[in-house]
Amino acid sequence: MESDKNQKNIVLFVTNLKKYFPITSGFRNKGVVKAVDGVTFWVREGETLGIVGETGCGKTTLGRTILRLIDPTDGEIYYDVPSDEMENIIKLETELQEKKERDGENKNDTEVETLLKELIPLRKKYSLSNKSNKEIIQKRKIMQPVFQDPFSSLDPRKLVKDIIAEPMKLLTDMSNEEIEKRTADLLSEIGLNEDHMYRFPHEFSGGQRQRIGLARAISIEPKLLVLDEPTSALDVSVQAQILNILKDVQERRGITYLFISHHLSVIRMMSDRVAVMYLGKIVELAETDRLFTDMLHPYTKALLSAIPVPDPKTKVQRVVLEGEIPSPSDPPKGCHFHPRCPVALPVCGWSPRDMSGPLQTMFDQFRNPELSILPEVNEIVVDEDGNSIEIKFVSAVKSSDEMVNIINKVIEKEQSLPNGVKFRSIKEIIPAPTGDGFTIKLIDPKVPHLREIRPGHFASCLLYDAPEGNTQPEFADVGKQAAYSR
Repeated sequence: MESDKNQKNIVLFVTNLKKYFPITSGFRNKGVVKAVDGVTFWVREGETLGIVGETGCGKTTLGRTILRLIDPTDGEIYYDVPSDEMENIIKLETELQEKKERDGENKNDTEVETLLKELIPLRKKYSLSNKSNKEIIQKRKIMQPVFQDPFSSLDPRKLVKDIIAEPMKLLTDMSNEEIEKRTADLLSEIGLNEDHMYRFPHEFSGGQRQRIGLARAISIEPKLLVLDEPTSALDVSVQAQILNILKDVQERRGITYLFISHHLSVIRMMSDRVAVMYLGKIVELAETDRLFTDMLHPYTKALLSAIPVPDPKTKVQRVVLEGEIPSPSDPPKGCHFHPRCPVALPVCGWSPRDMSGPLQTMFDQFRNPELSILPEVNEIVVDEDGNSIEIKFVSAVKSSDEMVNIINKVIEKEQSLPNGVKFRSIKEIIPAPTGDGFTIKLIDPKVPHLREIRPGHFASCLLYDAPEGNTQPEFADVGKQAAYSR
């Protein structure tokens, strides 16, 4: 069955999709929340792509943006495009994205200009990002949502027959008799009967309401369903019933699913491929069996290690992540995951703000007595834009060279300790001309991009961008390293 799906046409292609929400105070703009930040993926006809990640990673915003329930900040959404045109679009968009990732944003780049000349007409014609609200309404016939909460997604003032019939009245030319017959057929298909047509939503259980929501979504024969946590508000026994109905509906109708959930067991049951999101980005994408048995990204390793095992005698090595999820309004530099990653590298994005706390700890003379011959630290000044930290003493040192030697030895000592990778991001120490301090320059961070590491297996991790000959830890050892670091 999987091989058959792999031969089918790509019906949905999303490239470099972004959705930023402004943070305002009165009339002032104080920044943005990067809910979706440069997401790229494709889905084939009749396939189920699972989107998984922690709460707040941007899954729901991604689904709503694809449906154009909210407008994207940037990026393109191609859906229901002729197959030959879709292949050409994917080729051109991929080339453009790879060019920008490799060379940066260079407006005078002739290759970029050439690609854009071909792409701009295609974007205007096919991309949902560029469609008006009137044009998007026409697309509603073939793309529908199933919302998370079956209690709030149904109008409490309408009968079930009117709830299910509403899309057919708005988006089709069916007669009233045809709509009534189809409503009855749909209720039968989801396990309800005609008597239920004349009841209100409050008269149903949560599972029954979700079935009604599904019937409403499939009433106009859509080609794509975006299912946003369709079972999270239901108990376990009802979840199984809804999932089985979804599988049956997909098998009979050949609908493509974008299945959003934080329940890993549900994702494994329902999905052909899985995309793992973290802080607005996709960090790994692969076929379901491969992702759950041979994951590449450290975050996926930690996420999947949390799946409970029903056998109490089976020992599972948990990968416990340190710290909290960073704010999407102020994400870390470089790789967003690096502050919590058990196998982070010096180039992963350590910034001056990451280093200010560890440097204060380093200058504790009980921790590093050799620093006692230096003056007391008066101030630590962080310069995020300059990627540097200035250390100011209360007085000048006698010898700048001696100061640098002492600081270098202490930094080497800190580098050898667990979690010492932060100190390996120090590039240079520059003594102040006045002798009353020094400046630490950090390695410029690198940004990982989602790339194909193995056939059909994509990951966004700098472990795979290392220069030739530079051996990096195998991912089978991620759990051991995480345990050691604690």
